[in-house]
Amino acid sequence: MLLSWRTSSRSAPKLRTRSTAFSRTQLPDTCYLSHHQRRVSPNLQISRGPTQGCPLKQTRPVSTTSTRTCRIRDNDPVNIYAAGLRASLTAGKMAMSNLDLMMVADAFPYQDKPSESADYDRIMSTLYTLLWTTSPQSQHSPPEPPVTIGYLRDHVVDALLAVPESIRGPVAVDRQARTVRAFEHLPSEPERTRAVGDVMAYWREHNTFEVLRGWRDELWPVYGSETEVLYSVERSGAGLLGVLRHGVHMMAYTMPSSSSSSTGTAGGDTTSRRENTKNDMRIWISRRSPTKQTYPGMLDNTVAGGFMTGEIPFECMVREADEEASLPEQLMRERARERGIVTYIHITDERAGGEAGQIYPEMQWIYDIELPDGVVPVPKDGEVAGFELMTVQAVQAELSKGSFKPNCALVLLEFFVRHGILTRENEPGFDEIVARMHRSLPLPGPHLGYRS
Repeated sequence: MLLSWRTSSRSAPKLRTRSTAFSRTQLPDTCYLSHHQRRVSPNLQISRGPTQGCPLKQTRPVSTTSTRTCRIRDNDPVNIYAAGLRASLTAGKMAMSNLDLMMVADAFPYQDKPSESADYDRIMSTLYTLLWTTSPQSQHSPPEPPVTIGYLRDHVVDALLAVPESIRGPVAVDRQARTVRAFEHLPSEPERTRAVGDVMAYWREHNTFEVLRGWRDELWPVYGSETEVLYSVERSGAGLLGVLRHGVHMMAYTMPSSSSSSTGTAGGDTTSRRENTKNDMRIWISRRSPTKQTYPGMLDNTVAGGFMTGEIPFECMVREADEEASLPEQLMRERARERGIVTYIHITDERAGGEAGQIYPEMQWIYDIELPDGVVPVPKDGEVAGFELMTVQAVQAELSKGSFKPNCALVLLEFFVRHGILTRENEPGFDEIVARMHRSLPLPGPHLGYRS
C-alpha cells in the first residue's frame, strides 16, 4: 500500500510492479557453478555452451520468465564465482528468499564452511594480500607480525607497479607468497595519504580503471588497528585496494501512537505484539537517483552514506540525513539511535560502477529513527530520486524481487530481526542470516571494538 511519495524537483521514476522476475539482477550468459552454488540451486539446468574456455552455460527452465543477462568480461575467478553465485540464487526463481539476499550481499565464500571452503581457497589463491608492518615501539621490542589491510587482484598489482616509483614510492611484491607492501616508507599518515592519492590520480589521469571515473573527492580511512588510521584513500578507489570500507545506514519508520507506546512493554502475547508491529509499522524507503553512478534507480535505506576520515559515526549520520533527506539536525539528535553494526564481504558486479569483481569488506553503523507525524523526508543533494512510505509487507515484496541495493537489503533484514518481524519461527534460514550480517572480518578497524 502506497501511503506517500515525495520526489525532488527533477522527475523521478515511481515504483512500478515488474512482470519480469529480478529485472535488476544481472546474470551471466556463461558461468561456472561450484559445488556450493549447485547446492544452493540444485534444480539449475546446465548444458554445454559454445563459449571456448567457459564450457558451462546456464539454461533457464522454460516454465519461468526470462531475466536480463550480462556477459562476464573475462575469465577472472572472482568474477566467475560471483556471477555464478548470483545465477544460482536467482535463476528459475520467482522470488528471492531472505537467505538468497544475504548471500548476494555477503558473497565472499567462507573458509570454515565445508560447502564454500574450496571456493574460498580458489579465490584466495588469485588475490594478493596487502600487508602492513607496524614499527616496533622501541629498538628492544620484538617485531610485530604484518597485518592484512586489503586484497588486490593481479591487474591492480600490475597497475601499481606501472606507476613511476617517483610517485608511488617503493613497492615490494612477493609473487610466490602473493603479498604486497606499499607506502610503508613514509613516516606519517598525511604523507602516506598524499602518496596514495597521487597513485589514484595517476590511474585516473591515464584511464587505468573505469571505477575512478566516479571520483568523489572523499577520503576514506584505512586502519592498521582498531583505532589507528594508516592513511586515507579516495572513495572511488578503495575497492581497488580491497580495504575495509565504512558507512552509516539509517531506517526511518512511523508507528501509530498506540502501537509505539506499547512496543516493548511487559506482558501480552509476544506473537501478537510482533504482528501488531508488522501490520502497523510504515518504513521510509528511498529510491536512488537514475543518474547515480552506483546502483542507479535501485531501492535503498532511508539514509546511508560513506564514513570519511576524521568523522564520528553519529555526526556522519546527521550529515547524511540532512544532505539526502532534509531531516533536521535537532530531530536527529533527539530521536536517532545507534543499534550496533553489520559486517560482511561483498563482491561487486557492474551495477556498482566500474570494474566488476571488486572485494568489498564492509562495516556499517546502523541507526533507527521513529519519525513523528508530519515529518517527511525530502530529497536535497540529488542522490535520491524520492522517498516512499511503505508497509512492511510491501518492503518484503520488493526485497523478494531483488529491487534493493544488496547491502541495503542486508540492513533491512537486520532491522526486521531487531523488531521481531523476522524470527526463527517464520524464517528457516534465520541463524545463517544473522551470522552472515555479523561476519568476522580479517582486517583491522573499529569493528574490533564491537566484539563480544
